[in-house]
Amino acid sequence: MNERTNEAASSATGKGQTGILLAVVMLAFMGQMMLNPILAPLARMIGLEEWHVGAIISMAALVLTLLSQFWGRRSQKVGPKRVLIFAMLLGFLALGSFALVAYAGSRGLIAGFWLVFGAVATRGILYGSAISAVLPAAQSYLVSQCESEEDRVKAVGGIGAMNGLSGVIGSVFGGVLSMIGGLMLPLSIMPFMMLVALAVLAAAFKPSANARVVDEPAKVSYFDPRVFPFLLVGFFMFLAFSSLQTTIGFAVQDRLALDETLTAGYTSLIMIVMSVTMIVCQAVVVPRLKWSARRLLRVGFVLLSISGVLFLVGNTLALLLIAAVTIGVGVGFAMPGYNAGPTMDMAHEEQGGLAGLISANNGATYIIAPVLSTSLYGWTPLSSFVLVIVLLVAGLALCLLHPTLRNERK
Repeated sequence: MNERTNEAASSATGKGQTGILLAVVMLAFMGQMMLNPILAPLARMIGLEEWHVGAIISMAALVLTLLSQFWGRRSQKVGPKRVLIFAMLLGFLALGSFALVAYAGSRGLIAGFWLVFGAVATRGILYGSAISAVLPAAQSYLVSQCESEEDRVKAVGGIGAMNGLSGVIGSVFGGVLSMIGGLMLPLSIMPFMMLVALAVLAAAFKPSANARVVDEPAKVSYFDPRVFPFLLVGFFMFLAFSSLQTTIGFAVQDRLALDETLTAGYTSLIMIVMSVTMIVCQAVVVPRLKWSARRLLRVGFVLLSISGVLFLVGNTLALLLIAAVTIGVGVGFAMPGYNAGPTMDMAHEEQGGLAGLISANNGATYIIAPVLSTSLYGWTPLSSFVLVIVLLVAGLALCLLHPTLRNERK
């Protein structure tokens, strides 16, 4: 009886700590999500060109790509709490500095090279260094607490759902605050999201006593046959998704002929709809379906391919919202499959390296996509959306034809 009571108490405690960790993930990403709906009009207001926006995002992604494996392995060696506390402090410094740069640019205090340099250094390098630690530390810890594929799908789905929830709340805050107090108001609030996350982390998160520290965490090769097919389709998915995130604000403004304020509001609405569907799928639908990781990938990419076509032809708010729902459901299915699938074939000491590798793989797409998609959009707007369709159809073909992804795990 005592053993059962202890097991129940341990399970409840574990679930509580998981909830706290997921809340930290949500708060950490709110700083980024609050910026997304206002980034395009903000750039035009302070004098940045479209390719400057792409360069800022790409620099953050480059830093994330370079550091993610390090943080994943480091979290297994020193524990996730220490890694995440450092990340929150650095994120506060980065977002606070970026707000100062944007304010100086809006007042004409800096311009040209120094404006671009300041934006890239703060929102690119510093913030990229901070955010690169969050997902590897969270995923490696949660996966290490699960044994079955079903439990791991739920765990990584929870991370994805919190990421999506940060998109909902961040987009609401970013869009509404910009309408109330202008584009500088959400910029001033963003850094404090990191401080709230730090407070929650320091006060409430207590990693499980059975979380094993690894003296020498293993580095995982990108071309390891156990993980490479998953990484490849994940790369296609995130390359398409990041391209859409970068250009959707410009498309909304140009297709619907809106001013900067309405652009921020409409873009915010589209991102909210996208994020809500992702949350519902990952937090509610996927756990109830109990599908395998591979089946989730296949169904997800079918929906993603359809969404690419809808974004291409969408020239009204209604069509763009339908596209947002479709891509939200598609990502909501595909992402847990992509994140959980390869973990089942990896040893415990490889989980931190794998989590970092997945994060780096995702980050690499943001190096390429922002500059590529904004350049294509500047050349001819529809070409950036054609790229999205090509990537998603290629990912669907791999899911259906590659043996590792097609055949269920025995």
